[in-house]
Amino acid sequence: MRFDVMPVVTEKQIAEIETTARNVWQNYYKDIFSPEQIDYMFEKYQSRAAVRRQIEARNIYYMLLVDNELAGYMCYKNCGDHVFISRLYIKPEYRRQGLARRAIALFDTMAKIEEFDSIKTLRLQVERKNTFAINVYEHLGFYKIKSIDTDIGNGFYCNDYVMERKIIKN
Repeated sequence: MRFDVMPVVTEKQIAEIETTARNVWQNYYKDIFSPEQIDYMFEKYQSRAAVRRQIEARNIYYMLLVDNELAGYMCYKNCGDHVFISRLYIKPEYRRQGLARRAIALFDTMAKIEEFDSIKTLRLQVERKNTFAINVYEHLGFYKIKSIDTDIGNGFYCNDYVMERKIIKN
């Protein structure tokens, strides 16, 4: 199995992220949120327009590729002393193959680059009811630092853990 990452920069790639997101989000969140909240969140956070806005705001999207096939995607932003990972989604058929570990390990590698020299930690938010993702992140060395409840609009809320992991600089 060959694992690669590719920056998302073209409209075609943004469209692929949107299609993948729609599939993955339905699978990830069907037992956590109502269909109405999933649709609302999708339009707000993962539609083509939303992805374009995030990229314009200096968020970096990567396609996660296995043998040149799109297996998932991630998005992050350099926040100075930490990297905030806002998205890390793997298609169901590619789960449990170590892709999340490989994606997270990229940040340890990037920490050796001057641009990321001040980065000390990785940070992310995960829905408190998403026990699968919480277990994966804990297995990857993340730990819960606090709980937050966020009004995301339209009467919907996200109830998340903020999780953190130290950068491994070898």
